[in-house]
Amino acid sequence: MRWPGEPKPLHGGLQVREDDCSYVWQIPVSERCDWVRKTDDCRVDSFVPYPTLLFCSFGTESSVMFALGLALLVLWLLYLFLVLGTTADTFFCPSLSIIASVLRLSENIAGVTILAFGNGSPDIFTSLVTSEDERLIMFTELIGAGVFVTAIIAGSVVVCSPFRLQPRYFVRDACFYILAACWISYVVGDDVVHLWEALSCILIYVLFIVVVVSMQKAENRRDRRNSKLQDPEVLRAFVENRRSDSGAPLPRPLRSRAFDVQAKLDVAITREVEREGAAATGSVVPPPPPTSRPRGLVREFFYDASPVNLDEWRRSKPTVKLLLVLRAPFMLVLQLCVPVVNETAEKRGWSKLLNCAQIWLTPLVALCVLECESCDFQPRLTEMLIIARLTVWDARLGPVPLMLVLFCCTTAIALLIFCTTTVDRIPKFHNVLAFVGFLTAMLVVYAVAQEVMAVLECVGFASGISDAMLGITLLAWGNSVGDLISNVTIARKGYPRMGFSACFGGPMFNTLLGLGLTFGISAARSSELKIRIRTSDMAPGCLAFLLVSLVSSMIYLCTTGFVARKSYGYLLYSVYAAFMLINVLSEVHFIHPLGTDHRPDDVLGSD
Repeated sequence: MRWPGEPKPLHGGLQVREDDCSYVWQIPVSERCDWVRKTDDCRVDSFVPYPTLLFCSFGTESSVMFALGLALLVLWLLYLFLVLGTTADTFFCPSLSIIASVLRLSENIAGVTILAFGNGSPDIFTSLVTSEDERLIMFTELIGAGVFVTAIIAGSVVVCSPFRLQPRYFVRDACFYILAACWISYVVGDDVVHLWEALSCILIYVLFIVVVVSMQKAENRRDRRNSKLQDPEVLRAFVENRRSDSGAPLPRPLRSRAFDVQAKLDVAITREVEREGAAATGSVVPPPPPTSRPRGLVREFFYDASPVNLDEWRRSKPTVKLLLVLRAPFMLVLQLCVPVVNETAEKRGWSKLLNCAQIWLTPLVALCVLECESCDFQPRLTEMLIIARLTVWDARLGPVPLMLVLFCCTTAIALLIFCTTTVDRIPKFHNVLAFVGFLTAMLVVYAVAQEVMAVLECVGFASGISDAMLGITLLAWGNSVGDLISNVTIARKGYPRMGFSACFGGPMFNTLLGLGLTFGISAARSSELKIRIRTSDMAPGCLAFLLVSLVSSMIYLCTTGFVARKSYGYLLYSVYAAFMLINVLSEVHFIHPLGTDHRPDDVLGSD
């Protein structure tokens, strides 16, 4: 952290400008609070004005108080990452799996589109909520997260459970990811992104989907021509040989709650078992174990709405228990507002009173959030809450307040569902709740992603850490730590190939869609259909190490006959260690970074 004194030059020799919020350290101590309030660059799009909170409430007169405030901001940032990951895993993925079934999407199309969006929603929405000044963080986060996932997470999966890969699938995913990284390097090389270049990123992923579907159709035709697979005993042997671990578990028993801490894992493993054709082997799936889920309308409501379930608590390890306690406050709110249809839960998550309450509350909460998002949240917190309240309640549909109309509509729908459904029978329209839950969870992730970017921006100019370094470290790690836990857990449960393949398809989806949508929307709004961007002096190093990670994987696995040994995991660890070492040394100016930070004075200069 740099205290008052000479400003630290940005990489590439650029000094902190007077309109940057980082210039606050050049302002006299007694004037910093007012300066932060008045400076446009210190304003953040969030529910809480973090710069004002840090520089005015904690102040810079005392080093201890300011360091305490900064530490609390970092802790709050980690908590927001927990909210993002929990929302994606518990509310996004189960509903998206149902949506894929309702839309009759094949397993492969669902996996590379809708389900990939569920897993990568934190990265996607983080990129979408970034402002023009935050694109530098967004770019380095997407590329840095790709290095982290393909090196640390993939290496952890291999170290925990060595296995044999299926060559054609790995080569397909790795080659497309290498193509994507090379193309992105070309697109951002001149610091100008045209609309067609942004759209080309999306088209590359569309081409990837076409290749996935074509390969699956060819494989299905080949299997149909193989008459030997008509024998159930031969089919059983065939499936077992395709598994990386002969002791892979049978389909998991149904759970009793839709909001279980392992909801994402249950859905993922169920899909993997179905994909491998375990149902055709004649294996007998054990019946679901007895549950403590009570019967009755009210008792069932309190059981399903409880943020910490006793059954879940008893079977959890101490670390998971701590997680359950930390996530309890926001889980209570989300469970009351976001309906979930979970195919691995008892009655697919149907809880009559809870679902009726969600139908009644969800539109009201969504309207409040959308109204709050449209406000300018720069006043102090007390004034901010008053403004949010007035904007919501002053909105009208003709002469009638909008909140009153919405309240009457949701109340009528909830009462109709309550009167026409029973506690024990799943209604025919139950799958519709998956779409409602998807939209609501998407709104939650969008709002939380805005808070994440606001906190990161505040931490950056308060601590002196560059935006690029924040994107590579805090943001990339925070958005990826959930994938690390889930992929390693899936590998330990007997499906290492599944966890490993997610380390390549997932970040490629996030990078291509994140950059394509963000740059494409901005370029489409420009009269010249192009935008000027900053990718930071660390961007070339990020792209280079992403390619090093992918090429190293290709060379190692081709050498070992696509057998992923523990040494492969240690190789990937070494790649990431070198990546972080170079970035840290360039951040502290011990070495020169691998690139140059071009900082235009205008928004869109000439080529």
